[in-house]
Amino acid sequence: MTAGAITPPTPGPSAAAGRGSRSDPGSSTTRLAAIVALALTAAALLTAAVAHVTLAALARSWLGYRFPGVPADVSTAVWILGHNARALAGVLGLLMIAQLAARSTGPAPAQRVLQSAGEVALAGTIAANLLVIGAAIGGYGTRMLDAMLPHGPVELAAYSLAIGLYLTGRRRALPAAHIAAVACASVVLLALAAALETWVSL
Repeated sequence: MTAGAITPPTPGPSAAAGRGSRSDPGSSTTRLAAIVALALTAAALLTAAVAHVTLAALARSWLGYRFPGVPADVSTAVWILGHNARALAGVLGLLMIAQLAARSTGPAPAQRVLQSAGEVALAGTIAANLLVIGAAIGGYGTRMLDAMLPHGPVELAAYSLAIGLYLTGRRRALPAAHIAAVACASVVLLALAAALETWVSL
């Protein structure tokens, strides 16, 4: 056998697929966002079921919702958007920390500590919101579901997209254009949700 007859091994389909999925942040972000949305929905519904069976009256007493609605004007929509955008800004800020670390030779200890602290804070915020939403649905039933529609699923999509983006870029550098596109899409979804909450109700 001559040296010219020796050819380098060809990567198998699984290896090629692994490289392709890693090089495509768009598909990774979309897939992770869908997983996040399904997981959050399942967790909220499970919490609601437990609250409805065991703590419905206590949940109503604790929350004290009266469902008065919101004023249908631009200032209300802007306030809702600003309020919801703060949580989105937290996720994107955490992503920026991760991206700085991914683009350097290695994360500095301060970056690692800051990112870990941010992830704990994010997880705590998500858990607290799931508890409140689940308790509200369990306590008030369809009345609460009506109050959450049609804007609720749009808000969920915005946050899930942002979290999916963070999970995609948690340990790898992402193209700036991809980050900007997903961030803009999340903001647009939050703006749509704010408009729906202000002017559309069931």
